[in-house]
Amino acid sequence: MEPTKKIEILERALEREKKARKLAEKILEEKSTELFDLSEALRQSNNRLKELLNEKTSQLEGVFVNIIDAYIIMDIQGNVLKMNHAAKTMLGYDNEKEVVNLLKLVHADDVDYTAAAFKQLYHTGSYNDYRARIITKDGIEKIVQINASIIYDREGKPIAAQGVARDITEEIEIKKQLESQKKQLDLIFDNSPIGISLTRTNFKGLLKVNKALVNMFGYSFEEFNSLSIKDITHPEDEDSSEKLREMIEGKMDSYIVNKRYIKKSGETLWAKTRVAAIRDENNKILYQVATVEDITKEKIAKEKIEESENRLSTLIVNLQTGILLEDENRKILLTNNKFCNLFGIQATPEVLKGADCSNAAEENKKYFKNPEQFVKRINELLQKKEIIIGEELELVNGSIYERSYIPIYHEGRYKGHLWSYDDVTIQKNYKESLKAQKEKYSSIIANMNLGLLEVDLNDKILMANQSFTEMSGYTEEELIGKTASDVFLIPESKADFNKNDKVRRKGMSNSYEVRIKTKNNKLKYWLVSGAPNYDVNGKMIGSIGIHLDITEMKQLEAQKEQLLKNLERQNEHLNEYAHIVSHDLKSPLRNISALLTWTKEDFREKLGEESMMNLDLMQGKVEKMDHLIENILRYSSIEDGNIQNQELDLQELVSDIIELIYVPEHITINILTKLPVIYGDRTRIQQVFQNLLSNAVNYIDKEKGFVEIDYTENTTHYTFSIKDNGIGIEKEHHQRIFKIFNALGTHEKSTGVGLSIVKKVIDLYEGEIWLDSEVGKGTVFFFSLKKQS
Repeated sequence: MEPTKKIEILERALEREKKARKLAEKILEEKSTELFDLSEALRQSNNRLKELLNEKTSQLEGVFVNIIDAYIIMDIQGNVLKMNHAAKTMLGYDNEKEVVNLLKLVHADDVDYTAAAFKQLYHTGSYNDYRARIITKDGIEKIVQINASIIYDREGKPIAAQGVARDITEEIEIKKQLESQKKQLDLIFDNSPIGISLTRTNFKGLLKVNKALVNMFGYSFEEFNSLSIKDITHPEDEDSSEKLREMIEGKMDSYIVNKRYIKKSGETLWAKTRVAAIRDENNKILYQVATVEDITKEKIAKEKIEESENRLSTLIVNLQTGILLEDENRKILLTNNKFCNLFGIQATPEVLKGADCSNAAEENKKYFKNPEQFVKRINELLQKKEIIIGEELELVNGSIYERSYIPIYHEGRYKGHLWSYDDVTIQKNYKESLKAQKEKYSSIIANMNLGLLEVDLNDKILMANQSFTEMSGYTEEELIGKTASDVFLIPESKADFNKNDKVRRKGMSNSYEVRIKTKNNKLKYWLVSGAPNYDVNGKMIGSIGIHLDITEMKQLEAQKEQLLKNLERQNEHLNEYAHIVSHDLKSPLRNISALLTWTKEDFREKLGEESMMNLDLMQGKVEKMDHLIENILRYSSIEDGNIQNQELDLQELVSDIIELIYVPEHITINILTKLPVIYGDRTRIQQVFQNLLSNAVNYIDKEKGFVEIDYTENTTHYTFSIKDNGIGIEKEHHQRIFKIFNALGTHEKSTGVGLSIVKKVIDLYEGEIWLDSEVGKGTVFFFSLKKQS
């Protein structure tokens, strides 16, 4: 671009800038003038406001001086311009000394509400009954009621607000209390157990009734509105009309009457009714308030009490205890026939009513062993007025009376006293006898060697005698109140104890063994015999146990069992040994016997008669030895457990034995009574009869011998007898013959084992064996066998 063009453009731009600067200066000058004018107007406005406020202040100065309530003037922003003394007192602030803004005193919860009230005040010009909570300078919360209005200037613009504030905190609190009381009264009215009604002056229709009255009579609230008191009153109970008339006339404000009502169901209701009048300022009845309390049960109870009193009076008259009831002046109110009989009074109880007993003690002291003491004691009782029960009096004739004295009070006032007399002569003598018996048996219990323990139903120990304390190691003081099972039982004994305790609680006695620990932790065995314990009414109250220390016995039993086991093992060994010995001995004996037989046969011609006799003697001794070994084996096997009991016909068994044994022709065997069928082991029973019959036959020395078999029986045993006329047995040998290897005779077959076998078998069957014998005449063997099932 050409330089000339550029210069032209630059000059035009500078010209426009000058014009703009001049325009800005002009606008600034105009605005400065407007701002000055606005400032002047504001200054004038403030002057006018001050003038107006001064004017209003002058006008209201008299009000400020004389107004009682708090009076406050504030600007539109809530700043206090003026406040009277009452306002300063209420708020605690003084605007002349500090800036006070009312909006800042409002309770935080009421700020929004206050802002809305101010808007309404600004728009309407006034606001009445504004209530809010404020916080005073002292931090106290108050409720104020404010009536406020706007203050305008001459041009009608709002420039301030004024208001009268009244502290209604106490008034509000009182109102709340009244409302609370009203609610409480309504609650009491609605929920009172006593029926309440409110009636108009004309007594027609019930204005208000509570729930209790509705429930009591069965009518609904609506039905009560159309009912009057007369409608629900029993026809026979209109006697309260006179009292009602007196209340209407102002002679009384309330009265109480017990009357009957008719319920909706038709039932009769007895009620105590209290009626009160509510009057106006002219003493005229406005309302009648009635409370109705259902006393039907009390009425029935009272009637029953009266009936009971009548029955009691009749009972006392016929009681077997002498009764004398006196009033506070010692006048007779009631007595009975028994009292008259005890003291020989000829008059009837009815005639004695009202009689003065002041001198009765003097008149009756002659009956008592210590007459002066009798009189003195009565005076003491009347003076002290203390209850005395069962005091004994001894009479001249030896009788014993029990006297009781009971003072009677009503509502704290002494109203008389009751005397009772019982002839306890028989009971006294019985008690003395019982006491002696108790002391005797107590001494026995305390000193007997058996431990006695009494416990209650919870197994708590009540009593232990001296023997029990010695057995247990505890003193009686240590045991009383303790649980017996906890003190003595070891864990493994508790199950058996509980089982036996259940049996005893069923009323049954029982005995059982229990293992316990003593105080020094020694283990003992006790045999306990327990029985339930009852009181005088037959009620089970616990149990009593007799305890015997059987520890030593149990130890002996254990030793016995061990000995029996050892003996059993030894017997087994002995039996085995007997069988071995029997086998080992009998085999060579039989060989010897066979050799002797062969020798006699082979050398009969070569040996002489004397040598043959010696060989015969040797063979006889060998046979005897064989027989002895056989019997020993039988003897040792008797106690073996292999017993096979069965039915045995002894008649048949004995007949077979007679056929089996050798019986010489000059001897007869007779069975006198047919022998019974018994239950037993055939082999063992056969051994008994065979041995006894063989012995009887072998030892008969008469030309004519006999053996007689007989028996008797009772409920438990059979008793058999085997009689012979043999050589007899001297008495000194009667016991020895039953011992093994004790043979009395010299018979070639006698081994001294047979009767030992018999004795051992009879012992197995729980029997006995004995004999009756006379030397040269014969013997009777008796033996018994227990009946087997």
